[in-house]
Amino acid sequence: MKKEWKICIAPYKLAYSILFLLLFALVRGVTLTSEIGPALMPGVAVLASVFCAETSVMDRNGQRWEIICLKPKKNRIRMIYRRWIIQAVYLYVTALAAYFTFYWQKPYRMIERTFASEYGGYAAALAGTVLFWSLISVVISNLAKSQWAGIGVSVLLWITTNSTTGERLFGRYNLFAYSFCDSMGAKWNEWAYGTLIQILLSIVFLVLISIIEKRVSK
Repeated sequence: MKKEWKICIAPYKLAYSILFLLLFALVRGVTLTSEIGPALMPGVAVLASVFCAETSVMDRNGQRWEIICLKPKKNRIRMIYRRWIIQAVYLYVTALAAYFTFYWQKPYRMIERTFASEYGGYAAALAGTVLFWSLISVVISNLAKSQWAGIGVSVLLWITTNSTTGERLFGRYNLFAYSFCDSMGAKWNEWAYGTLIQILLSIVFLVLISIIEKRVSK
């Protein structure tokens, strides 16, 4: 696991992921604490897609690929899953911490919401976001044998769903329902439908990783 960490969490990836989230906290203004999570979520989605796009293709153009090809397919598939888990956990923990970087703006909390409900909701929505956007880029990259394809498709989907058009078409089932929800409205918790969609699709992607890897490795 330590070896996989060094491979898939390279120093440059650590640097740009942390700097990206810090930059988000600097340029994205918030007034209420309930706005922090919705403001941060689209950035986390982009970061997850870019960060994990090379999970299954990073070795294809390197010398390690000849060695990896000698391993049984099951071992190669497990390697992809391990690398994805390491990256997803890192992104999740980092994004949980990034929530507090917005406090330099001194946002205030409405009495209708507690810290536990706001941060707990953010943590739940974040799980769905990291799972979905990291896995879709892994699947597309492996299918096309190119990390740029994974990033490109993910960005196109991001642009479509993270828009007023996406919000109007999909409503509470939108992938970014959490970002579009009225944090002070009576139906605030309806973003959970969008998060559930993300989790269900992530399960499908997890199955597809194994199927695609078996086919592209032939």
